[in-house]
Amino acid sequence: MTNSIENEVETSLAYAITSAGVTGVNVYTSGRPTARLLPFVYVDAEIDSEQIAPFTGIFDLGVTITYVARADTSTNQGYDQKFFEIQQAFYTDPNLASQMTTASASLEFYIANITNIGKRIVSPSRTWATDILMDVKATAK
Repeated sequence: MTNSIENEVETSLAYAITSAGVTGVNVYTSGRPTARLLPFVYVDAEIDSEQIAPFTGIFDLGVTITYVARADTSTNQGYDQKFFEIQQAFYTDPNLASQMTTASASLEFYIANITNIGKRIVSPSRTWATDILMDVKATAK
């Protein structure tokens, strides 16, 4: 059985978070879109396009990593501190793309950059949510 490119990217980013020692959050990929226990990190990757020309096998992926926690059971300072720990997991030596390549059995990563961070409040569920948007370029090994 082989994994999709999207699944490999999500798994590699989830591994980056857990291997950095981030604790106290549940980490999920798009393979489990519902029934998540708070607080959690949700990783979702989608192929945007194939780079250079069709059939090159170099894919540009958009990734959203969302950290969600209950606003009524955690302080804003505690929420921000945990988000900082998650964000720091992506600033590694060697770089994130190299770390993801090591964690993946079938993909070579060229670029893994954070492009945007946005914080919001989800009032119906009384949660804080922060999205990290990433640009990832990868090909098969």
